[in-house]
Amino acid sequence: MSTRAIPGLLQEIRRYGRFDVSACLNCGSCTIVCNLSTDAASFPRRPIRRALLGLKDSLRASLEPWLCHDCGDCSITCPRQAEPRESMMTLRRYLVAQYDVTGLASKILASTAGEIIALSVVGLFVFALVLFYHLVYKEIPMSVSEFVTTPLGLEHMFPTITYFTMVVFLIPLVLLTLNILRMHRWTMRSMESVKIPFRLYLSEARSLLLHAVSHQNIRKCLQEIHRRRWTKHWLLGLAVSLMLVIKFFFLDWFQTDEIYPLYHPQRWLGYLVAAILIYVPVDILIGRIKKQEEIYKFSEPSDVILPVMFLLVAVSGLAVHVFRYLEFALTAHLLYAVHLAIAVPLVLIELPFGKWSHVVYRPMALYFQAVKERALKEVEAQVERELPERAVAIGA
Repeated sequence: MSTRAIPGLLQEIRRYGRFDVSACLNCGSCTIVCNLSTDAASFPRRPIRRALLGLKDSLRASLEPWLCHDCGDCSITCPRQAEPRESMMTLRRYLVAQYDVTGLASKILASTAGEIIALSVVGLFVFALVLFYHLVYKEIPMSVSEFVTTPLGLEHMFPTITYFTMVVFLIPLVLLTLNILRMHRWTMRSMESVKIPFRLYLSEARSLLLHAVSHQNIRKCLQEIHRRRWTKHWLLGLAVSLMLVIKFFFLDWFQTDEIYPLYHPQRWLGYLVAAILIYVPVDILIGRIKKQEEIYKFSEPSDVILPVMFLLVAVSGLAVHVFRYLEFALTAHLLYAVHLAIAVPLVLIELPFGKWSHVVYRPMALYFQAVKERALKEVEAQVERELPERAVAIGA
């Protein structure tokens, strides 16, 4: 791996958030106090020093910023208030921009205006698509006056809305897959001297599933707030998973004109998702307003935009539901267009390019780290087995 120093790397990183290295004494207290830092993956001191020294290739090959779970224990311990937690958050944003094959992530994560513009453009485009579908694309297009005055159900949008949903989720899936391949190439390049058998990727796949589902490393943080934080992360993951299930398998429940009874699972699945997507974002936003906990001490705009987007998705979805049951069909239909104009940018912008991407990159980093450590252990075991043989050969 190249050890060439890149002038200006520090300035480049600071485009993505707070990164204060001038206050750092290089005492190592932040690393010592972190329950997640290990000899094999030492942080936050190591990646911060790489950035300070301009070691761009080494920093891009680093998995440590993702192994950090944003506890804030390091910042509490720091004797100079250098805020290593914020530095690690900034490094994660920087790495997302580095992995991105399109170059859009750098414009979104380094610029609040860029993020808002991207979300707005996609939202307006989706709303315009809804108008285009009804006024132009439909088998029997509607006139503008008919669109405004005619109460509409939602069943006429099938199967177009099903295909549209698939495309919306397919785009970030493809982009993230390409980005993960790039992430893999950079982060595993440091293992050039150690050949990693494919079987290790298969045997350690359980760690990917474990961390993606459980978020268990959050529970290793020292402060009590992180027990509650783990619960909220898990609930949010459950809500998003249920939302995906609904979108791909039960979307027709929400679009037909039939009014389902109270006991129907359609209603309760939707209510559960909506409740979580309201409770968790509101709790996060209150924490960021009060700033009483270390994890909420500093907030970048993206830290607020993501929970607000989740909250708006839930509120707009509930509004569609309420007006359907009140039999305000046209109002429900227009609100559904608004709901899509919020939900689609959340998936197309925040998931592959924004803060939400950590839900993919962090489990992948934990997975890659597990593979690397397993490969190194096998090499060490092989060396230990060969040492006696070498000693005998030398003695002979």
